[in-house]
Amino acid sequence: MDGVEPVLYPLLRKDLIAQGPRYAVQIGEKMIDYNEEFRLFLSTRNPNPFIPPDASSIVTEVNFTTTASGLRGQLLALTIQHEKPDLEEQKTKLLQQEEDKKIQLAKLEDSLLETLATSQGNILENKDLIESLNQTKASSALIQESLAESFRLQSFLDKERDAYLPLAESASKMYFIISDLSKINNMYRFSLAAFLRLFQRALQSEQDSSNTEERIKLLIGSLKHTVYEYVCRCLFKADQLMFALHFVRGMHPELFQENEWETFTGVIIGDTIRKSDSQRSARDQIPTWIEQDRVWAVASLKVSLPGLYQTLCFEDESLWRTFSQSSICEQDFPSPVVKRISLFQQVLVVQAVRPDRLQSAMALFACKTLALALFFLTYVS
Repeated sequence: MDGVEPVLYPLLRKDLIAQGPRYAVQIGEKMIDYNEEFRLFLSTRNPNPFIPPDASSIVTEVNFTTTASGLRGQLLALTIQHEKPDLEEQKTKLLQQEEDKKIQLAKLEDSLLETLATSQGNILENKDLIESLNQTKASSALIQESLAESFRLQSFLDKERDAYLPLAESASKMYFIISDLSKINNMYRFSLAAFLRLFQRALQSEQDSSNTEERIKLLIGSLKHTVYEYVCRCLFKADQLMFALHFVRGMHPELFQENEWETFTGVIIGDTIRKSDSQRSARDQIPTWIEQDRVWAVASLKVSLPGLYQTLCFEDESLWRTFSQSSICEQDFPSPVVKRISLFQQVLVVQAVRPDRLQSAMALFACKTLALALFFLTYVS
């Protein structure tokens, strides 16, 4: 269903009408017999359905959509089961023992209250009662000590489990990155079951490292390549470069400074240029070595990212002569400049000045960031 129909409100509120030995409820214009064992489940494919206030108080919403935190926990459990099954077994036993101790403690408290409630005469002179209270107190103290020890052991085990948390977080991030591909094409849909198979395949890959931290890094790298290769086989060739950039941005947001991605995709350039009072003066100040048809793009870069533009030193024509004439300009950045700008900023410069090499620059950026040699050979060679 798409929502909760008002005709169901009497049923959801259980507005029952007694008719002799039975009950009935009004649905629309009809009175329908009501069975006490009746349960109603409404299902929708909309992950964020709108439930009006008058309906939200009489229905219970259960969201089965995969969430980042839920998937992270599931992937962490799979990782621990594979990497350290004894750790997961100890954790399970500790939780079971803890629950058993809590049940024993609750029973002792109930027994104590019952003993006090049923005692007769002077409590201080009832030796049996006092002895029972002392035994209960001693047992309660032992259980409390056991619970404290259990908490300590759980804290230690949790620290060991948390060592594998970066792998689970990276994997969870990857799943939602590839899930976003459905916005590009409805054919690009990947199930959670398929992703879990990829995750388990990466766990089973041989990564020789005695150090846990180093092994996690190797596993993350292996998972990146496994997921990337798997997804690329499912994409049209025209969309593979787009996916590479999307994958880099999702996995390494720290590589992109403020407004850089928006400038690259054209989200903010238009509005920024239109609203700028110095639009014409910015265009007049563009160096003459830049081709006329690229003046507007460079002016846009100057207005959108003034800090980057100042770092580039476009005024020094001799510095940029090789770059402007090179057939592989994405690899011929001036040495003084390339040391001061990031890899993605190099892509932005190529986009503004030499768009004929933009595809190769994007491929080179993805190659350096993700170490995707096959991808580089496909698009650059």
